[in-house]
Amino acid sequence: MNLKEEIKDDIAIITLTGELMDGPDVMPFHDHIKQLVASGTNRVIVDFSAVRWFGSAMLGVLTASLATVKAAGGDLRLVGITRRIESILMVTSLASAFQTFRTLNRAMVSFRHE
Repeated sequence: MNLKEEIKDDIAIITLTGELMDGPDVMPFHDHIKQLVASGTNRVIVDFSAVRWFGSAMLGVLTASLATVKAAGGDLRLVGITRRIESILMVTSLASAFQTFRTLNRAMVSFRHE
């Protein structure tokens, strides 16, 4: 897994690339979220547009990251979700836990309306 971060308007945009399959590959993601929250950033958008598939380990880390950000008074939103990843969220009943958007711009705007 490769992770790239950019901060725009106090929102961390994390772009992920690669297949996210097992624990050792995905643990740096949650560590990165914890560092963001510790530094005062609690609004996060995760861009999955360059990710075709991820396994249960990433799903667990993503859920834990959502809890971490919400505990700090923020939110974590998803963008660029493929149909395959959307199906994972639906099957696990986590689709309602995450706000998903088709574009990064829409996700950014959604934070402005809070």
